[in-house]
Amino acid sequence: MTTIRSTPAPSPPSSAASRDAREASVDVAILGGGPAGTAAALTLRRYSELSVAVIEGSRYERPRVGETVSPGIRSMLAFLGVWDDFLAEGHLTAFGTSAAWGGPHLLTREFLFTGRGDGWLLDRGRFDRMLARKVEESGGLLLTGARLSSCARSPDGGFRLEVVRPGGAAAIRARHLIDASGRKAALGRRLGARQRVHDALVGVAGYYELPGDRACPQHTLVEAVPDGWWYSAPLPGGRMVAVFMSDADIVRRRRAGEPSGFEDALAGAAHTRERLAAGRLRPTLHVRCARSQRLDPVAGPGWIAAGDAASAFDPLSSMGLGFALASGSNAARVAHDVLTSDGSLLPSYGDSARRHFEQYLDLRRRFYALERRWPGHAFWARRQQISAATRPIEPAATIA
Repeated sequence: MTTIRSTPAPSPPSSAASRDAREASVDVAILGGGPAGTAAALTLRRYSELSVAVIEGSRYERPRVGETVSPGIRSMLAFLGVWDDFLAEGHLTAFGTSAAWGGPHLLTREFLFTGRGDGWLLDRGRFDRMLARKVEESGGLLLTGARLSSCARSPDGGFRLEVVRPGGAAAIRARHLIDASGRKAALGRRLGARQRVHDALVGVAGYYELPGDRACPQHTLVEAVPDGWWYSAPLPGGRMVAVFMSDADIVRRRRAGEPSGFEDALAGAAHTRERLAAGRLRPTLHVRCARSQRLDPVAGPGWIAAGDAASAFDPLSSMGLGFALASGSNAARVAHDVLTSDGSLLPSYGDSARRHFEQYLDLRRRFYALERRWPGHAFWARRQQISAATRPIEPAATIA
């Protein structure tokens, strides 16, 4: 069986047509240019001869909620060949995490004592743009501002994708697809898969401008409150992001998606409120789905899902970005094996995804079981019934 290279391959230009072409043919088309999609593309371009196209709906201009990553991310970024570029981006150093969970007092865990050094407070927009740039530099085709309008199987067993861009429509022919479209799993659902959803968690993110003389500890802060929990972290440029995590119906009831309701919810989070006291909230809030879900199945003939499209986790688990990078790279290995060998890696990818998600559900249950101060509040009562049956979501229109 042939395997993907263990050392980087040369990076000649992709065999795809130029990025402005109306039609291109590639070995692997990837829907989604976030960390999972770009990790898949970089793995294929760096360690194989396969050509790739990444189809990204945005132009990387939209705000993306930052997050904290541990020192362990270094090995994956080095594998993708972007470690030096990551360091050059100037992300803030993260010294650790603080939490008020299970009680009113803050407990702090310093990265220093892990023996691997400090972590980083990511500016996600900057991070994602860097990965996308590296895809282009590796010879991959990157289409931004592109929306998938149709996907059909070709007589030769491949796929034809139609995408719409501001400059007009484009067509991409691909031998294999990777769905890295995020929680919506746009390709997987079109191909008949279902999403199995475990909760209705959403995050409402607000950005604060801090005065220049305001020193803020470079720690992530997590704080439980009666209707959910808060996440906050400093960002470059004297900014801080604060995210209220709760269930969708609670967010609606509290009007937490509006500045007045957001700050009203913040009033109950003493530690988070204190670190934001001198800040000014920007008027635009960003509401994002944060529910726990997995795609079933996670792969099929000619396609495979990665990142949030495959499995999406509660942000409390801190599994999102690391999983996205690793699963994107692993999905690339499977696609390579399908196209160049016997496809024997495909069943183990699905089995691993199921086991990983089951382990995550147990971890989530144990995390939420630590907080017992508000058993009568809906958010926490639901977490005490966390093993309840899940709700499948019907697939989108399937492809013949």
